[in-house]
Amino acid sequence: MTRVLWVFAFLTVSVWTLLAWGVYGLINFFGDTAARNADVVTNHPESVEWLSWGLSALRNVGLAAVVFVWGVVSFVILAVPTLLSLALGTLGRGRKTAQGPMTWPPQARWPSDEPRPGYRDVTPEKAPRDAEIRQIERQ
Repeated sequence: MTRVLWVFAFLTVSVWTLLAWGVYGLINFFGDTAARNADVVTNHPESVEWLSWGLSALRNVGLAAVVFVWGVVSFVILAVPTLLSLALGTLGRGRKTAQGPMTWPPQARWPSDEPRPGYRDVTPEKAPRDAEIRQIERQ
């Protein structure tokens, strides 16, 4: 049941993303066109500069609003199956997890003090003691 919800949620987010992408492109196109053609409104150079700057700022605010609304709506769409999964207690099910640590060797002890089969003992010999070190230094 929750798998169907997740598939539906991801499909909804992908359709919503395409719609938001289209709106983003339209705002970018028309905002850029209006800013570039600000000289149609007036011939005064300073007014054209301010109008172009204002239309560009308005375009940027619109683009930021599209991205913000897209993020909020996508979050809400993905929150619905998450909350339903939590409510149903199925969040995280279906994953195979370990049933605890594996013990090695399988029995309680090896029959002797030999290392495990397939491994060779690479532990160093007994470290020299201080008295042995002094004796070696005297020589």
